[in-house]
Amino acid sequence: MDLDTPEAIHQLVHAFYGRLLEDPVMAPVFLETAGIDLDHHLPTIEAYWRKMLLGERGVYTRNMVARHEAVHAKQPLAPEHFERWGAHFHATLSEHFEGPYADQAHRIADRILVNLKAWLLEPQEA
Repeated sequence: MDLDTPEAIHQLVHAFYGRLLEDPVMAPVFLETAGIDLDHHLPTIEAYWRKMLLGERGVYTRNMVARHEAVHAKQPLAPEHFERWGAHFHATLSEHFEGPYADQAHRIADRILVNLKAWLLEPQEA
């Protein structure tokens, strides 16, 4: 199955967060530091992936970088957090999906990791 429908994206997000929240390093970042409400957060993440993969407009309008900056300000994220997020995302994706949309999701996730890690962990020039 590929990630070419909202239903498939729903399955990905729920499988990924199920895996992520079992990780003893990652769960506290989401549940304690960020204090996410899964009932609100998961549909938002699904909207993000529908925008990125299916081109849906108007479904995701939040500033992802600002959200992560706020978490990082509360409890600094470390390289390990990015590595674990990526490992869980790619493993979940590979276990459940294949095809051009899944391939694109792998590339988007890698780009997210590179960009967020650079923005949050590398000193910014004034």
